[in-house]
Amino acid sequence: MSSTSPTLSSPRNSLLLALLAMAALSWLSGVFVSMFAWVKSAAQEESHRRPNIVLIVADDLGYNDTSAINPGGLATPGIARLASEGVTFTRHYADATCTPSRVAILSGRYPERSGFRPVGAEIPEEFPTIAEILRDSGYKTYLTGKWHAGEDRRSAWPDYKGFDGWFGFLNQFELSEPLDASTNQVRRPRYNNPLLRDNGGEPEVHSGHLTDILTDHTIRKIREFQASDTPWFIYHAFLAPHAPIQPAERYRKRFKNSPEGAYAALVAQLDDAVARIVDSVDTDNTLVVFVSDNGGTNAQRNNNFPFYGSKNEVYEGAYRTPLFMRWPGRVPTNIQRDDIVMNVDIYPTILAAAQAVPVEGIDGENLWPLIRGHGVPAQRQRSWEVFSANVNSLSFSFLTRDGEWRLASNNGLTPALFNLNRTPAGDADIADEVPATAASLTSLFWQSHAEKSRLAVRAVPGASPGQTLYSGFDAMRTPFRYGFAFGLEIGPLPTEVQHAASGEEYILAGQHGAWELRYVAGHGLQWHIGEALLRDASFEPARCNAVVLTGYLQPRGHLATRAPRSPLKLYSDGFLRDILADLGTRPLPPDAGLDNPTFVNFGGRAVFSNMLQSSFADPYTPQVSEQYAPFYRTAYREKSLMLADVSQFGDELCAR
Repeated sequence: MSSTSPTLSSPRNSLLLALLAMAALSWLSGVFVSMFAWVKSAAQEESHRRPNIVLIVADDLGYNDTSAINPGGLATPGIARLASEGVTFTRHYADATCTPSRVAILSGRYPERSGFRPVGAEIPEEFPTIAEILRDSGYKTYLTGKWHAGEDRRSAWPDYKGFDGWFGFLNQFELSEPLDASTNQVRRPRYNNPLLRDNGGEPEVHSGHLTDILTDHTIRKIREFQASDTPWFIYHAFLAPHAPIQPAERYRKRFKNSPEGAYAALVAQLDDAVARIVDSVDTDNTLVVFVSDNGGTNAQRNNNFPFYGSKNEVYEGAYRTPLFMRWPGRVPTNIQRDDIVMNVDIYPTILAAAQAVPVEGIDGENLWPLIRGHGVPAQRQRSWEVFSANVNSLSFSFLTRDGEWRLASNNGLTPALFNLNRTPAGDADIADEVPATAASLTSLFWQSHAEKSRLAVRAVPGASPGQTLYSGFDAMRTPFRYGFAFGLEIGPLPTEVQHAASGEEYILAGQHGAWELRYVAGHGLQWHIGEALLRDASFEPARCNAVVLTGYLQPRGHLATRAPRSPLKLYSDGFLRDILADLGTRPLPPDAGLDNPTFVNFGGRAVFSNMLQSSFADPYTPQVSEQYAPFYRTAYREKSLMLADVSQFGDELCAR
């Protein structure tokens, strides 16, 4: 009798193999589940591991002042190493001067929205700063160095704008001791033994060189913050290489005894300071952003090569500045991007890295898709503005969405036009060749200007019938500092007011503690602002009147060396009815009821702007040297000067 050996295909063995397979699968499934859970947990932990953030801002460092961008520029090995370890944006646009650039970075909005052209009162409460958002997201926040983003009111200082602490100076002019007011001189900044504030206290002298003092302070803060488990944000704002050109002696002696040598020494000191700060951070989880606030001055060298123009101007060289970002493992290394990016983009990019809730209504764009190489650059036109009070005009620059055209009006004169594709340096004016393009872009600029100037105030019914209360944007809504305008649509007034006895007074609009507009029967309007009084006898109570009250209140302050010129003007129906050519140095004090609502009575309404309004029919007296005065008077008479025309403001009033 023969026997048969078991085979794999036998029913018994098939069942056994099936059971073994199920057991193995069960074991492997458990392993896979555990591995997946671990990987998922690690990924979640990594995704919630928010970076520490260091934002470093240089002051007046030009495009040609670092070897990180221009190999022929000044040798800056520290900044070059930072750039090689991250992303360099070779077409980054900042602003032309210090203050508006800082406001743009801090608010993520074009600075004109906050009234900075280039000076302004403060960043509005309605525009939360990057520090406020990060603090609300659980970050420690700190500022070292230069603020220069509003100081007229105590509530405009860094500790009211999101910074848990700060050490530095409100503006570079307070780095030195106050001068005798009777000397009529202006304080000058200095690097050696500067006066600095600690958490908003009074300025005190600190021994040493400003760059060293600020750098040492930031490094101590980094070490303190890194000892905790809380993520942190430090905004380090250098004065270097801003004038005066005063490098420490240990750097000065390394370079030629010349103005350019002194400047190179100051940049070398800045470069070493940047390297020290970068070396002090935890490289595994720290985002470092380095940017310059505006182009260089071209005073000691060609700071902005290959681009034409310099700081305080309206050309390409004024706006093109270095921008680098480094975050090991998250930002690719040694990458250069030539996409158009802007200083307002720093705000949403940092917030995205911190996993903070995005802020609505900002002008900036999150750069992370570009940084990671899978995004399309935003198509945005951009305009820059500077109000020149001495000639009552706007200097401006306008860049088209595709970056091909730059329109530039210097001192409010007829704009030049540059094709940046044809001449990237931006130094060949072809406005006469393509006048239609110049005219079209000028129109686009004025549309942009109007949109950025208008204040999005809040309106609610008041306590009295027919009364409306307007609130928000206090320092711009109120005649406080710099440009303001409010257009009032008033009338027809109630019948009893229309037929009131001569001399009877009615309050039409106002803001308690700041100003008041009255109708005096038989005499017309009276606008009371402080001790000033402007009148309009043409007011007709039986119809709708488009009334515009506007001015430019320029405090003497530390920026002005000329006599102040603070005009107040009252328009109705497009005509100038009264003017006070110079209010002098008597703008409203910071406690003059800025937070009080603006009220409009008798069913009227109001619109608000942060810009002085004018008309070519107004009297015109430019405050310039006598040799230039006829030139500006002619431009004004020929209506070729760039000014904000009151007709654009008033056309929407009484038009319904």
